[in-house]
Amino acid sequence: MPVERIAYADTGRFAAPVLDHLSGDAFVRQFLELPPDASGLRQAAAARTFDPGFRTILCNALEAQYSTLELHSEVRANLRKLRDPRCLTVTTGHQLCLFSGPLYVPYKILNTIRLAREAEVLLGRPVVPVFWMASEDHDAAEIDHAVINGRTIRWTGASGGAVGRMKLTGITAQVEEAIAAFGPGTESAMVASALREAYTEGRTLTEATRHFIHAFFGHYGLVILDGDDAALKRLFAPVMVEELVNQVGERSVAYANEKMRERYAPQAHAREINLFHLRKGHRSRIERHGDHYQVLDDGPRWTLEELLVQVETRPEDFSPNVVLRPVYQEHILPNIAYIGGGGELAYWIQLRWLFQALRVPMPVLFLRTSAATISAKHMLQWSDLGLAPKDLFTDPIVLQALVAKRDATFRTDLVVERAAIDQAYQDVMSTALRADASLKGAVEARRMQALRGLERLEKGLLRAAKRDQTVALGRLAAVRTALFPSGGLQERRDNILPQLAAEGLAALDNWMRTLDPLDPTFKLVVC
Repeated sequence: MPVERIAYADTGRFAAPVLDHLSGDAFVRQFLELPPDASGLRQAAAARTFDPGFRTILCNALEAQYSTLELHSEVRANLRKLRDPRCLTVTTGHQLCLFSGPLYVPYKILNTIRLAREAEVLLGRPVVPVFWMASEDHDAAEIDHAVINGRTIRWTGASGGAVGRMKLTGITAQVEEAIAAFGPGTESAMVASALREAYTEGRTLTEATRHFIHAFFGHYGLVILDGDDAALKRLFAPVMVEELVNQVGERSVAYANEKMRERYAPQAHAREINLFHLRKGHRSRIERHGDHYQVLDDGPRWTLEELLVQVETRPEDFSPNVVLRPVYQEHILPNIAYIGGGGELAYWIQLRWLFQALRVPMPVLFLRTSAATISAKHMLQWSDLGLAPKDLFTDPIVLQALVAKRDATFRTDLVVERAAIDQAYQDVMSTALRADASLKGAVEARRMQALRGLERLEKGLLRAAKRDQTVALGRLAAVRTALFPSGGLQERRDNILPQLAAEGLAALDNWMRTLDPLDPTFKLVVC
């Protein structure tokens, strides 16, 4: 498939800290020391150590999590590989979006698989790709739907608390609705079977997501990890104790934010306590109230000593928030790289001193590849309009004016007339000032009035030009609508199931070849 590469800076859709990280800006390097390239991977690998006892617990936990699943041989091989003391990981993570959610979720996963393969060759040591399921997130509204061929399918059985623990009550209707939505295709029966097998009544959303992601990415050796695990939380317990006793998250992030404000607005703000408490139907914040600690939403109340005992004895009842979750991940994995979206990278940038305070190494941060598809017909129409691929990201109002003015059968600007008016009023001003200095204001007011009249006329000429170029502007709008459904990128709305139904696993292979995390450009795929 032909691919147009567009600089991320030309899209206007990425924050300055992310662009500066990709370009190697010196200011960003004080927050993220390792560059997102081969040299960064080498540095991360050379510095990464991992406790052998942690490795054993991690591998045993993964074996237990996979115990009910028939494994692809590649996953089984990577689980064995993880027991090798030299083995490293490359990780991405995401919420448990229904039926894999928008396209950028599989894009992140494919980036992770490809980078792990390339890192293994680069480093000459085993590297395993890991997908971290954000099963402890509690924002059900973000994960309870999927958009398939423009049709929004919503699971109405979502409830409160950690989304991964939710039972898939009433999911059968949504599964059949999804199958109807992606329609016929040479591989539609395979996709339908995978959906029905994964999303079954009585399973948790975590179990369903693991089955579904494994069905499509297991043959690549992707290892899927659920952090909501008692054994893994026990490894993290000392960090949680440190947070409760010393509020290290708040102090570290506040320090980073002060430094960032020289150039950027911080993405996230740490709380005094950056932990949640988990109980049935709830994932609630913990607040300090005087000499006690209160779990919100009518949760339990403890002294500090009682709370620390709870963390030590029942670490599975506690959950890191957005500030501590990356630390948890890096604490329990031999990780050298994390692949995230622009928003994720923007808040990871704030965490250097938190990682440093907790003595946990930071990985190299890679921006996941952003991509879109455009038909060859639309690409030709766009080219015929005299526009470049990067112009697709220009404000549509600006583009309409550009095309209308350029191709109108009459002149739409009154630059010559404006210059003539300026010259005429300069002459009038000269005459008036010789006669009576008090006339200066009146002359200037008349000049401004005349120029505003020309501006109104130019707007009228532009409207006429747009009417004159109705066909061209209609094509422009049609191309942009295809590329930006509902005003946003395809990858932030559309689901991959229709592609899988049409092409099967070959669709993933094609995207794997196209999405290169070491090539930081937006990919516009012509199909």
